[in-house]
Formats: sequence, C-alpha cells, structure tokens
Amino acid sequence: MSAKIEVKQLRKSYGSNEVLKGLDLTVQDNEVVVMIGPSGSGKSTFLRTLNKLEEPTSGQIVVDGHDLNDPKVNMNKVREKIGMVFQHFNLFNNLTVGENVMLSPVQLGKVNKQEAEFLARGLLKEVGLEDKFDAKPQSLSGGQKQRVAIARTLAMKPDMILFDEPTSALDPEMVGDVLEVMRNLAKEGMTMIVVTHEMGFAKEVADRVIFMADGHIMEEGKPEEIFNNPQNPRTKEFLNKVLNV
Repeated sequence: MSAKIEVKQLRKSYGSNEVLKGLDLTVQDNEVVVMIGPSGSGKSTFLRTLNKLEEPTSGQIVVDGHDLNDPKVNMNKVREKIGMVFQHFNLFNNLTVGENVMLSPVQLGKVNKQEAEFLARGLLKEVGLEDKFDAKPQSLSGGQKQRVAIARTLAMKPDMILFDEPTSALDPEMVGDVLEVMRNLAKEGMTMIVVTHEMGFAKEVADRVIFMADGHIMEEGKPEEIFNNPQNPRTKEFLNKVLNV
C-alpha cells in the first residue's frame, strides 16, 4: 500500500483561534477513513486544507507525492485528482442535471461534449438517477441533488474523494440512498476521507475511524476498536452521547 495523503504537524489558525493543532495523518491508497467528533472540532477545516480551499498556517501536506507547500506544484492539477463532496450540493440551477455532471470535464478539455454525455449518463445510472439527465436541479429532492453532486465529482475521474458531512443537510429518509452510493465507491476501492455523523456508516464501511475533538486527533483505530473499546475518555464521552449507550 502506498500513501495517498501524508499530513505532518498541520496547524490552522484564524487570528488567535487555533482550529487545527498539529495534526499528523497518513491515508493509504484505497483506504476509507471516517472522521467523527463533535461539531467545531476542526474536521471540515482539515478536509478543506487537503486541497487548499483553506491555506494551512503551518505544517506539511503531501498528496500523491506532491508537496503542497512547494510553490512549483500546480494546485489545479492536484485538485483534479481530489474530488470533494460538500454538505450543500452547489449545483448550477440554470443547467440540467446532465449538464451539471458534464461541465467540468468539458471545460477542462478532458473529453468532448459527446464523450461527456456518455460519461454523465453512465455516472447518473451508477447513482440511480439515469432518468434525471434532462431534469433541472430544482425538481430534485435533497438526496437526489447530493447523488448528482457525487456523479459530478466522479466525472473528473478523481483518485480520491473528500466527503464533508454529505448527509447532514438531508431529511432522514434521503440519507440511505446517498450512503449506498458511498458504500459502492468504497467497495470499488476509491480512496475516501469522510467527515460524518452517521455512526452506522462509519462502523460498516471505514477501514479506520478517527475521533477528533478540540483541533486534535484524540484517537484512531479500526471501527470495532473505536466503537467497542475506546481508550480516550473524550472518545467514550462522545460515543455515549451519540449512541445513547
């Protein structure tokens, strides 16, 4: 297994508020890492530093051998390999579902329009929305919009995908369809880092679970270790609250 992402002593501050306090993390190729922890612990900020949507204050991030601190690194090229799925779907309402999925590959010259349409139809089928190609995003449910957002990310053929609380804006009955798409991606070997409050998903799909609180990685391990036998008192306290044990 080779490392896809290596993070060393990552810090991020907003003024005097230090949100990330010296994180170290290595993610291997084909690994599914699920990050859990209370809101405000720095999980989303951490994800956003991995493709420099947030500029780290200090520390080192190496993605696929590219040191993101190196001024010669072409961040746009690196970002093409790192898909990101946000809590809010960020679809273009003036475009159809198909056009949303086709947009980036065509704009970046990866495929022509005909190839992009073929790709988009295939990806929409993969996420269970093949009949929505010509629909406008406004006509979709939240869960459907999020599945379109995942298809749009896959259209760029990323090596890894970062999921930032992809189900937290959804009604409960919409969550399962989105998680099912993510489960299938994990089975296919996609490298994934997922920030989520869905503990069942973490137990079932993660190769490794990371518990974050107060800007620190407090504990990490296999799902059964974290959920059945947490070592850190802060982890125990969090899980007792969310699992109502």
